Amino acid sequence: MKKTALTAICAAALLLAGLPGASQADKAVPAVAVAKPGVKAKGAAPTAVFDLAHSEIFSPVKQGPLNYTTFHDMLKHSGEEVGVNREPVTAARLARVNTYIIAGPVAPFSSEEIDALGKFVEKGGNLLILLHISPAVAELTGAFGILVSNFTLGEVTGLIDGNSQDFFVTSFGAHPVTAGLEKVAVFGTWGLMAEEGALTVAATSPKAWADVDRNRKFDKGEPQQEFGIVAVSEYGKGKVVVVADDAPFANKFIGESDNRRLAENIIRWFRQ
Repeated sequence: MKKTALTAICAAALLLAGLPGASQADKAVPAVAVAKPGVKAKGAAPTAVFDLAHSEIFSPVKQGPLNYTTFHDMLKHSGEEVGVNREPVTAARLARVNTYIIAGPVAPFSSEEIDALGKFVEKGGNLLILLHISPAVAELTGAFGILVSNFTLGEVTGLIDGNSQDFFVTSFGAHPVTAGLEKVAVFGTWGLMAEEGALTVAATSPKAWADVDRNRKFDKGEPQQEFGIVAVSEYGKGKVVVVADDAPFANKFIGESDNRRLAENIIRWFRQ
């Protein structure tokens, strides 16, 4: 992936205040299911855990088009005991977890939580992050060498229903996460850049552009280049995957194109 304009604009954009982005933001927001804190499913302790401690607005345990129950069930059918965490992330809460999923948080992670997640991955844990707004996870993903932009992207090729911010990603690097993929549908995505040993494995076309002023059209001076959409990092003994949009694994969209295969690939890679 090119590191010209994006390098500079990411560095500047990450200093900006968090503004709502396009990733599902224009769609109806369902209520999040509420469960009693500390209550675990019968049987073994959860080994795959969804974070619900950072104002996530889409739920893995409640039915609805923008929720994640299908992805939740995929994890369960893969052999994981799946649960949720509604409390601050600590080493103790991660002690028996194999995979921690952060899907569309709105509230940021504290420095203590980032440190706990860093040690979790370093010791062999898996971390999946799906972006809803980038400021909520910018510091966290940056700890693993993956920068996130504070602008959403527009495309000129592979548009879905003619919308510049909804498009098919068709550029993939060779990696287990992208095995067999032909196209992945995104619906309002941010940009990623991989540094420090991380790797971009899915990207836009070179004609994509940064919608810096958020008007959903290309304006003179806005960076136009290839932007990362999926990035991975092998950090210590563990693995990290960042997807720049939280929509592809939502119930409504997981059946689009190769979105389900992308989810299956990530689960498979985490288990290798």
